[in-house]
Amino acid sequence: MKKILLIAAIFTSFVSLAQNIESKIPNSAEAVVSINADRLVELVSISEFNNYNFSKQIFKEVNRKSDDGLTITSIKDFGFNVNSKAFYFYKKTDSISYHSVLVKLTDKNKFENLIPKRSKEKIVSEVTMNILAENGSILIWNDNLLFFSGYQKDANYFSENEDRFMAVTENENKSYYSVKKKITAKWAKKYAFDIFKGNGKKSILSNKNYTASKSKNAAASVWVRNYGQLINSAMSNMAGMSSLVGLQAKSNLYGFESVTANLYFEEKAARLTTKMEVSTEWQKVFKQFYKSKMDKNFYTYFNQNDVLAYFSLSMDMQAMLEEYPALVSSMYGAMMPNFKEEMELGTDFLSLIIDEEAIGELITGDMLFVLNDFTEKEMTYKSYKYDDNYKKKEVTKTKKEVAPDFTIMIGSKKGKLLNKAANLGIKHKLIENEEGYYKVNIPQSKMPFDLYAVVKNNILFFTTSKEKISNIVNNRFVNDLGKHQKMIKNNSSIFYVNAEKMISKVPASELSRKEQGYVNYAKDNLKDAYFKASKMKGNNIYSEIKINTSGAQENSLKTIFDFLEFVSN
Repeated sequence: MKKILLIAAIFTSFVSLAQNIESKIPNSAEAVVSINADRLVELVSISEFNNYNFSKQIFKEVNRKSDDGLTITSIKDFGFNVNSKAFYFYKKTDSISYHSVLVKLTDKNKFENLIPKRSKEKIVSEVTMNILAENGSILIWNDNLLFFSGYQKDANYFSENEDRFMAVTENENKSYYSVKKKITAKWAKKYAFDIFKGNGKKSILSNKNYTASKSKNAAASVWVRNYGQLINSAMSNMAGMSSLVGLQAKSNLYGFESVTANLYFEEKAARLTTKMEVSTEWQKVFKQFYKSKMDKNFYTYFNQNDVLAYFSLSMDMQAMLEEYPALVSSMYGAMMPNFKEEMELGTDFLSLIIDEEAIGELITGDMLFVLNDFTEKEMTYKSYKYDDNYKKKEVTKTKKEVAPDFTIMIGSKKGKLLNKAANLGIKHKLIENEEGYYKVNIPQSKMPFDLYAVVKNNILFFTTSKEKISNIVNNRFVNDLGKHQKMIKNNSSIFYVNAEKMISKVPASELSRKEQGYVNYAKDNLKDAYFKASKMKGNNIYSEIKINTSGAQENSLKTIFDFLEFVSN
């Protein structure tokens, strides 16, 4: 009966393992990345992936480098379960940083065939698992599961504890280097065994913040427990940095706590979404920064039919300057606590000097850059030629250059002050006064375009187009916002590119046949793309990167793979 119960228990554990390896990730993990292979296989089948030329090149290279004459022809030949999730997670203790991977296996023997002969000799087999420990890494696997962990010791920790570790060393002749190596290998092995065997460690699945971040339809997901602390921890590991400035690994540099990102491949788009939780002490600061909306006057001078790309930014400059001293003190005071008093004194002096309200009126914080076109212009430049007596003579030559046609709009309530500055420029012949606007005198040898400026409707304009500046001044500008008004209005920043139009501007004469092929492929398959960052919503800031495709393929992942196939041929 005991044997039957034992067999049943083992079978149940294997079934449970096959269902969910995610539960093995400890709740103490600082970051988790999940690759949802089951979702990827739905988008691109195994047979389709195997038939891509770039896949065959990968298989060929693996076969070439193998010791045992492998004949891999499919991604399944690696022995991994391609219909399951795979996980990477990062954990840091005071002494060691661990980068770990969990993957399900379908064929242990196929996986073992990938291991080089020299490493196979180091494999230790136990009752239910195999172990391969090498310098800085440990690998454990059985019939169903593969666990890998690469680890790195914390130099500061071992430097501070050298006397303690050397005092308990049995062999007095051992170097501290070998002692450190032995200790880290021992601790890393215990860490790996605890993960693999599930030795009572609290699972990441008990973390509500983590489970709430999961998205069923995402092809890949990223979760970070505390972004600010993670970055600060990485900086504290830099050689000499921590001791130099007193860097504290647990301080939050950038004001962000948990961060979630999800990658989606849809029928006609690829999307990457992020959610960044703002820490309690920074929430007021961020809300003040982004409490304003883009001045409606900007919409009067935007025409979507005349746009290759644009970048918009909307923030409250006065609020930013008012909060800046506290921001600097919080950020750098945490980063360099040894210099906290110096930071506070410096920011206090800065507050005395700066007139936040006046600067906030000069530059409100609204900005819109629009790339309208690329045009070919003839440029003059100085060169030299030599006569029959080898005497140098200066000559003027011409050449054609591609120049951008753009418009920049900057919010400002200090029109009179800006016009005074322009009049001073006229006095010194840096600026010319034309019909209601200004022309900036830029030597053509330095810039392949003219530049015009005017202040109107609380906006400072710079543009390369004389026609546009004239239309702005004379109220003839025709606007057409389309979908962009909502995007600009509801977000703190937008970066948009009309890929179709942009690609069509690439001069064919400047491209090789191969490059022209890439351009044609992109033109046929890409529509537009954007990055947007929201204003504060509750305690979070959301962002999204989206690339819209033509829909020529079944989904956007196939579009990407087809492009890789095109490039690899």
